[in-house]
Amino acid sequence: MPTPPPAGPGGPAQARPGRKLGPIVASAGQTHRDWLQPLRDAYQASGITLEQLERSMGWSRSKLSELLRAAGLYPRWEWVRSLMHALGVPDSSVAALRGLWVLAALEVNKRTVWINRCVAHDFPDSERPVHLSAFYELYGTTYCHYANTFLRSPAESQRAVNDVFFLLQVVWNDALSSANPRRFAWRVLRETVLERTPHPDGYPTLVESSFDSVALAQASGSADELRQVEESMALFQAVRRLPPGQLDVVVLMHLRGMKDTDVADVLGLPIGLVRSTERHARRSLNDCLFPNHRSTPEG
Repeated sequence: MPTPPPAGPGGPAQARPGRKLGPIVASAGQTHRDWLQPLRDAYQASGITLEQLERSMGWSRSKLSELLRAAGLYPRWEWVRSLMHALGVPDSSVAALRGLWVLAALEVNKRTVWINRCVAHDFPDSERPVHLSAFYELYGTTYCHYANTFLRSPAESQRAVNDVFFLLQVVWNDALSSANPRRFAWRVLRETVLERTPHPDGYPTLVESSFDSVALAQASGSADELRQVEESMALFQAVRRLPPGQLDVVVLMHLRGMKDTDVADVLGLPIGLVRSTERHARRSLNDCLFPNHRSTPEG
């Protein structure tokens, strides 16, 4: 009597021949586990073996095992989506797990352009949701100014911001449900811009920004312009070595000329934190530029 085929997706799980699927590797992050565990559950419930998946999908068993255990390189979304479809994961669940896949990709420092290319197939119509379009109207210009401080090309800066908003479109529900959507979006912007910024000595390049700084624009055409250039060059060498939070505040307030209240708004931070961060940045810059001058404690 022939052996009946294993149950399909949604059917009762049956005992599988061969090696049991190993656990998720210890190095996998929590967000990676959040989308992977439902996929593993679907595999366990399906009764389908790795050997059968190998034949139907054309993948090796080792590749399937690595994906299901989070071993090896972080998987491309199209691989994950294909396996979900093979296991009968509902489309509604695929959409939700895609957002988690993106968040986990960001956590393992995958480049925005790589992430966007992976999910682009799922978004043939790139029209932004109304809420995200409103968000772009509020902060898109500031995002471009921030990007241009590092990337030095308006076209490249706009491409970076466009990539940010495409990625935000993919995870917009996650962003809105986060504790601080503006902070969520700013982190995506910052990572996208800095991953495209030269880091010749481990710090982002900022020297060229000295030639369009607010201070230099005010000195343009005056006898102090050359001295201002020299001072700006030294200042920017120090600014680029600031910690990330201080760097963002200094770029927005002193290179882009924004008010502290507007900086707090775009960063999604309390105004008091922005002001204290700016004070710490000033102290750090003074210590760097004037090492023999003892800073006076602030009252």
